[in-house]
Amino acid sequence: MVQELFRWLGSLRSGVLAALLVGVALLSLVLQIGYSGEDWVLQAQLGVIWLLFAGLALVLGSRLPESGRGRLILALGPGLLLVGLGIAFPSLALFFGGAGLGWMLTSQFVLRSRVRMEYQAAVRHLRQSEYAEATAVMDTLITAEGDVPEHYRFRAEIARLAGKLDRARADYERMIALDPESAAGYIGLSEVYAQQGDFGAAHPYAVDAVEREPRLWLAAYNLGMINDRLGQSGAALKYLEAAWAIGLPHDRYRLLARLWMARSAYRQGQADAAREHITWMQKHRGGIDDWLLVFESEQAAPLRRLLETDVLLAQQIVNGAASLDALG
Repeated sequence: MVQELFRWLGSLRSGVLAALLVGVALLSLVLQIGYSGEDWVLQAQLGVIWLLFAGLALVLGSRLPESGRGRLILALGPGLLLVGLGIAFPSLALFFGGAGLGWMLTSQFVLRSRVRMEYQAAVRHLRQSEYAEATAVMDTLITAEGDVPEHYRFRAEIARLAGKLDRARADYERMIALDPESAAGYIGLSEVYAQQGDFGAAHPYAVDAVEREPRLWLAAYNLGMINDRLGQSGAALKYLEAAWAIGLPHDRYRLLARLWMARSAYRQGQADAAREHITWMQKHRGGIDDWLLVFESEQAAPLRRLLETDVLLAQQIVNGAASLDALG
């Protein structure tokens, strides 16, 4: 989770946040050790807490879209004000400081409770393949909170499962308009076009995703797959190796990455390298079984149309039913 936060923030903001955390920790330690008996230590500790949350608000606020900034201000603003009053009025430090910290903690649950219930309701409909009902739930949430990118992402996923790709495309485009620095909308658009078999249209959006979040495995993995489908073997190898170095989360992803790397290597006349990839696949054939199990789900129809041919090819090669020539 911490790695995902730092990746989302980017290197500059992550550095600022890390420096803030280290500085606050050291300052608090100095106060505890060197001045524990002083009357003003409580105010000083509240000041440290105020600096921490104010700095956190500035770092997160600079990365969030406009809608997210409003929610952040609502979550932290009143708490910062109350803590500030505790610093200003020492005799009421415990009262205002406790109230401020309490607000900042409880506001997270209050602000998210409705969203969690809406998402849970949508997921219940999805489990029953009730796509229209799940979409209606998200429509209601988006009417109330129309500037939250994540709501559009979830509704786009529902639309893709229902085969309504134009609707999904529109939602991903809205995500990009709300938060152009996030890779999520670009990944979604590239996947929609890939789902339609239009890899030429998918390619620029996949490139945009990698440019925005170069340490996100899914962005590099998708771009590698798209380059493989376009026959751009050098680029496919580059991005698939990058995704591998970042870390693919499951053997099924690693299996297809190895297949695409083997195909790209073979197309470039590197038969020995292709064999090395196949040898790895033979030692990790459980990834094939995982894909076949995934494909049995009705909700996996988009993935099945996109990847089933490759999974079956991997199965044939691993079982010895197909030679290296099949990669050509």
